[in-house]
Amino acid sequence: MNKQLKSIKNVALNRTWVSFLHDNHPYSLLHWSIGGSHDVTKDVWLLQDEMTFEAQEFPTIDEAIAWIDLHMEKISDVLG
Repeated sequence: MNKQLKSIKNVALNRTWVSFLHDNHPYSLLHWSIGGSHDVTKDVWLLQDEMTFEAQEFPTIDEAIAWIDLHMEKISDVLG
């Protein structure tokens, strides 16, 4: 895992969210835990495009980081 991905994971785990740039385009990785009706809960990590607000769900942060590693090569400016 490269330095940028380690930083993204560490900040996300410590703060439950992190923002970063991919090819000068803003994204956020955030932990989303909600309670629904009849005590149904959802506990996922979301990768959200901050320009379109489209989001992808991942069951674990490791799966989210693996997807980022595979699909986002030009990561810069990790913001916590």
